[in-house]
Amino acid sequence: MPADAAQIQGNILRPFRGDHQAFVFLSYRSDRAGARAWLAGAATRATGDDEIQQSRPAPDGTPARALLNIGLTATGLTLLHPEVAGDLAGHLAFWQGPLGTRLDDAGAITTAPALLGDLGPGDPSQWVVGGPGRPVDALLTVAARTRNTLQDAVEGEVREAARHGLEVLLVQWGDALRNDQGRRIEHFGFADGISQPGVRGFADTVRPGAPVIAAGEFLLGHPGERRPPTWTPRPTPAPWMRNGSFQVFRRLRQDVAGWWQHMSSLSTDPEDAAARALGRHLDGRPLAAPGRDGDLNTFTYQGDDDGSRTPRYSHIRKVNPREDGVFRDRGHKMLRRGIPFGSRLHRGEADDGQERGMLFNAYMANIEDQFEHVQRRWATDPGFPASTLSRYGRSAPGVDGLDPVLGPDARAAGESLPPDVLRGIPAAAFGGFVTTTGAVYAFAPSIRALHLLAGSARLDALVAV
Repeated sequence: MPADAAQIQGNILRPFRGDHQAFVFLSYRSDRAGARAWLAGAATRATGDDEIQQSRPAPDGTPARALLNIGLTATGLTLLHPEVAGDLAGHLAFWQGPLGTRLDDAGAITTAPALLGDLGPGDPSQWVVGGPGRPVDALLTVAARTRNTLQDAVEGEVREAARHGLEVLLVQWGDALRNDQGRRIEHFGFADGISQPGVRGFADTVRPGAPVIAAGEFLLGHPGERRPPTWTPRPTPAPWMRNGSFQVFRRLRQDVAGWWQHMSSLSTDPEDAAARALGRHLDGRPLAAPGRDGDLNTFTYQGDDDGSRTPRYSHIRKVNPREDGVFRDRGHKMLRRGIPFGSRLHRGEADDGQERGMLFNAYMANIEDQFEHVQRRWATDPGFPASTLSRYGRSAPGVDGLDPVLGPDARAAGESLPPDVLRGIPAAAFGGFVTTTGAVYAFAPSIRALHLLAGSARLDALVAV
């Protein structure tokens, strides 16, 4: 473990495990002095990685306290310290944000929403946060074991923000869902949070069967996984960025009733159709190893190149192909810290008109290589994974389909895919039941860097933090 590990903010390497979270989105209103004064106080409340146990009640009866992680966007960082713009510009996806420009495969200029599938109902003009015209400068992640503790903490953060002239753009609440066995689930009913990588050098982050990934895939300033020479080199982070992590937040609305109606249309056994769409049974058992109770992570798809056991379009196969020698997936991992929002709608119940979904929240060292690669190159590429397997002589190139969880429906897919590709996608490999309704890219600096950012000394003169 690095000597300065205590400077890492909580929720990056070790998650905030409380059942209740809130995300507070702030605007500085272009007031640098007010923003710095606010951050000076907020930095003292930020939870370090070594403080996460304080979310539990102490044996002496001391009550649990809420936990806080502070993320700052590109606009928020450069308003605090304009000189850091040069440090951030090389981290292109972060610098330009989830609304920014990108290059498509032909080298033409397009937008991140177009490449990531945020079209139609998920168009940024309809987002509740992070959309055009309302830039977010700071994102607070607050967690607690009880809703009352969380409510008090959020009210305190809102008061502090208002006292320094900041605007609260949105407070988004999230609450864990649990099935009858007490296991965490997401709104479609599947066991959630199963496949998380461990972090090398941080032994208590490692779970049975999970890959152990170099810390530099999640924290800046640390060695990462070995990268093929054909990959674009990652920018060297400035000293003040050490022990920080890029944060991707996405507010995803789920159509639960529509999902199960679709599964019923695919099979007389809708639970089986849903398992094939996800790649796991509702209880988390993988289709790749259905008889292995208790061990939900130790499996691969080798020997199933044609997808007869786990369809090649299934969600977990699309976003986690589990074969680094072929897919180089160790360099595309993320630390996911999401939580559902909204009340539960059970299978078979009619749509009640209430909004529900997942608050996707993940940490990584490079947004292009990790989140955007998985979303663009794997989940919503109808030729993946066959396109990669074919280079090893293990499959013919062809159409596998779209991720049924993250991908679009047939109508939306038809607006961007050639007709011959669209015709090759099986009905089970279309989605349309998860819609993006907000997105923010932030950077969660180290505790020490938060204090520096709140001050007036120039950060570009630092040689170490």
